[in-house]
Amino acid sequence: MSDTLAAVAAGQEPGTQGRLACRLLRKVVSGVRGPRCEAGELELENLSQGAVVIRYQMSPLQYLDLRVTGPSGAVVSERHFGDRFSPQAEERVLRLEPGEKFRSEVPLLSTVPREKRAPGRYLVKAVYETSDIKAASDPVEVII
Repeated sequence: MSDTLAAVAAGQEPGTQGRLACRLLRKVVSGVRGPRCEAGELELENLSQGAVVIRYQMSPLQYLDLRVTGPSGAVVSERHFGDRFSPQAEERVLRLEPGEKFRSEVPLLSTVPREKRAPGRYLVKAVYETSDIKAASDPVEVII
């Protein structure tokens, strides 16, 4: 990659120069038992003047981690979100031009085993990190 990306987390102190914004949005999805709010959408936006190039072997989401804090205030996520993907035969490239966005649906509590999800308030933070990029979202609240 020719440009070293100095991406910063969304919501950091004013004056910080960022290249890639990472946003996590909650989506309410209708289910058999009524509305569920465990669905979400990841959005990566190129804030720079040049292209952002992300090379991947599995999925652009292989670099995503969803860090979940449970009702007690402790981190309850047990694995990296990107571990769910399998390698492909060839490397691929996600290229985001200036102002361009990449979006993908993500299950917000997927890094917390179902049997360990107690009723209460959870905070989910998306962290997108490659060798050249580090960006994080503001936390999103999920109530079970």
